[in-house]
Amino acid sequence: MEFLEFIPRNDDIDLERIRRLRTRMQNRQASLCTERAMCYTRSFQETEGEDWLLRKAKAFARTLKEMTIWIDKDSLIFGCQASRNFAAPVFPEYSIDWVIDELETFSLRDGDVFQVSEEDKARLRSIQSYWHGQTHEDQVRRATPVRIVQAEQQKVLHRGGISMSGDGHIVPDHEMILNRGFRDLARECRERMAAAETGHTQAFYEAAAITLEAALDWIKRFGVLAGSLAEEVDDPKRAAELRSMQVMAQSLLEQPAQNFEEALQTVYLVHVLQMIESNGHSFCYGRFDQYLWPYLQTDLEMGRITKEKALERITHMFLMNSSCNKVRPYGHTRYSQGYPLYSNLMIGGRRPDGEDGTNPLSYLCLEAMNLTAMAEPNFSMRYSKDTPDDLLRLAARLIATGCGMPSMFNDDVAAKAIHDLGIPWEDALDYCAIGCVETGVPGKYGHRATGMTYVNWGKILELLLHGGCDPASGTCLCPVPDEFGSYEELWSSWNTLLKFYTDLAVECDAVCDRSLERYDASPFASVFIRDCLEKGKTAKEGGCRYDVVSQSNIGPAVVGNSLYALKKLVFDDRELTLAQVREAMDDNWQSPESARIRALCMEVPKFGNDDDAVDAVVKDVFESYLALLPDYATIRKDRGPAVSAYAMSTSNITSYVPNGKDTGATPDGRTAHSPLNEGCSPTQGTDINGPTAVIRSVAKLPNDRVAAGQLLNMRFSPDSLKTEENLLRFTGFLKASRRLGIYHNQFNVVDSATLRQAMEEPDRYRNLIVRVAGYCAQFVSLMPETQLAIIDRTENCLQ
Repeated sequence: MEFLEFIPRNDDIDLERIRRLRTRMQNRQASLCTERAMCYTRSFQETEGEDWLLRKAKAFARTLKEMTIWIDKDSLIFGCQASRNFAAPVFPEYSIDWVIDELETFSLRDGDVFQVSEEDKARLRSIQSYWHGQTHEDQVRRATPVRIVQAEQQKVLHRGGISMSGDGHIVPDHEMILNRGFRDLARECRERMAAAETGHTQAFYEAAAITLEAALDWIKRFGVLAGSLAEEVDDPKRAAELRSMQVMAQSLLEQPAQNFEEALQTVYLVHVLQMIESNGHSFCYGRFDQYLWPYLQTDLEMGRITKEKALERITHMFLMNSSCNKVRPYGHTRYSQGYPLYSNLMIGGRRPDGEDGTNPLSYLCLEAMNLTAMAEPNFSMRYSKDTPDDLLRLAARLIATGCGMPSMFNDDVAAKAIHDLGIPWEDALDYCAIGCVETGVPGKYGHRATGMTYVNWGKILELLLHGGCDPASGTCLCPVPDEFGSYEELWSSWNTLLKFYTDLAVECDAVCDRSLERYDASPFASVFIRDCLEKGKTAKEGGCRYDVVSQSNIGPAVVGNSLYALKKLVFDDRELTLAQVREAMDDNWQSPESARIRALCMEVPKFGNDDDAVDAVVKDVFESYLALLPDYATIRKDRGPAVSAYAMSTSNITSYVPNGKDTGATPDGRTAHSPLNEGCSPTQGTDINGPTAVIRSVAKLPNDRVAAGQLLNMRFSPDSLKTEENLLRFTGFLKASRRLGIYHNQFNVVDSATLRQAMEEPDRYRNLIVRVAGYCAQFVSLMPETQLAIIDRTENCLQ
């Protein structure tokens, strides 16, 4: 294992053990764990008629008491989500029927494969009848209007996770947890319960106290296990480590964190506990180097730890994130491939007072990610003009290794976008990534900064060019395409259709949100979100301070390129008629005449090449959606949050691949069923003028108004970042991106030949991690269509 710059003392860090732990996580096998499902079923059967919050809390407590726990034989960090490494728990209160339907095919998937034992199949089948018709998915299905169902059948809308699983997308107030511990918070909940005026508020405080107290007992179980293992191992060093775990577990979170080791262990346990309570994803660590640095600083000054030992422990904690897992239906897996959890951990950037927050822990985290080189945690870095050059250079070195991390966030742009929602500067400057690239204020945002209903903009364009209509009534929503007399009329119809389907998407969000308010009521997680305790509400009920959500909108560059092609070829130059273009698209460019028309479409400039004309149209596409947002609000508006609003995000994970499969050929020359563009990135392979042209195009977009996250993905050849001179150029490229106002940028540093070889020989390339979208994954775990979409991205070089 090579280091980026940090040189450890050999007696202070065990690289061989890190290698063993990493190899175990890299070669882990996904399976289903039924323990949580069985515990929740038994608990719910025994609590019929009680308040739902209390039922959730009691089932959570029962699971923590009865679930199998384990401690990895090498790890310095303890805490497990399920009974085995990389086993995904089943959450029957959210959905169960699809699990039963897919039991025999989990192991046959062509991506995100899960093994399920015959015993576990029988257990799951035994509880289906209890939950059938009583789940979150069932409630959403009952409440969904026909018009939304028909829009889904049109392949414009896709509900995915919000209709069958929890929300996630949350960052707890780590400072509060570390400063107080669970016991003090549980005491406060009990006191507030005694003074509460309503039954539901009382139930919230009691449920919160139950979950906190159960978590303390769960932690002590690891202490007992560590003590038993210490008696069994032959290695004196490992026995001493286990006895140290035993002692720590007896007092951990009974009081404030006493040192760096306790603080680090605490934030990992909180992460795992949230993932046991709810099967959402994107349970994130927030500004890791900011809230943990005071503990490390004190320990370093007092000689209780060395930087090398701290690095070793951080690396172990990073690696343990790969022990967690989530199972999704096969249909939704196409939108979210590679077993992603999106557990974003962020370093760097400005403090709430505006000063740069870089500290020694920032550098150690970059080194730990280099030693980890796994997909989790989803590692990100904030930067500004005041970020030290050596930190930026170290980040460039890590990117150059090809691990896909860190993704880079521009403080000036991201903070302004959040502030413009009405959030004070102090909080906006404290933003972090919550999932892929979506951003929010840690400890103060509620759920779902992004990831609500998916809206296929490519399909809206297809409907526009074929006579869009209301799927429920058949009412025509825009003129017959051949009647468009000007580009302005075409553009007006785009706006009409976009608003129609966005209205439906917001209505769909509300249907899911109303159900999630009950089924995803998370008393444990809500304790750590500011204002929930004061209001006596869960985050889903409006207890959070800021309630900002967004949808996933797919294909803005494809739409912009296509509209510009029609503007130029049909309306400006009059080389073609709209009917000719549509006929060629419907033919998928196959006949000689269709191929001729496609050639003309392909010759029209594309977004990502610093061409003002086409870039302006893509900007218009963004603006057309942003103009709609002030008219939308969440179901929590006027129920508690200081800010409740919709924001824009271009974080759409792997959905650009299945949404492309649902979309015919488009006027930019794209073939039917091929991927749409990802995020705000250029359409694959159409950016031909180099990386600087890409960021110049993206800089023309309204980046500082995309308040929920703007995703730009780029690929570079490994050779272009090999030398010190080229790394210096790449660091300059990052600085140029910041100056131009790029919200976010992330990088794959891998050549096409390697990717193709990995498709042919997956067993040889299990260590190949790639940036899929706003997250990383093992390349060999992805479905072939997504692998090819990554290969199709332009391979850039720095000159």
